[in-house]
Amino acid sequence: MRKRRHIPTVPINFYEDIENKDKYQRILYSSILDGVEQSLKSNKNKFVMARINDGRNLKDIEILEDAFKTNLKTVLDYYEQKEEYELCSKTLNLINQI
Repeated sequence: MRKRRHIPTVPINFYEDIENKDKYQRILYSSILDGVEQSLKSNKNKFVMARINDGRNLKDIEILEDAFKTNLKTVLDYYEQKEEYELCSKTLNLINQI
């Protein structure tokens, strides 16, 4: 049985929260890695990166297949800056699969 991917929920103003910027980047970039990996394995052309909570509603943010590589390159830059080389390797493998 396939493991369900966790889709993070973030507040609508997360991009304004400078104090927690790194926390949100880690959450979203991890979601991108997992989402692309799962999409490639199951031949899906999009995935939900996150859910945005505005206090009343949840809205899905999707990444489409033609944006997989661009997003992964952004993720790779982040992991290189943080010197997280295992995640860099995983990201590069996904880029090469596209």
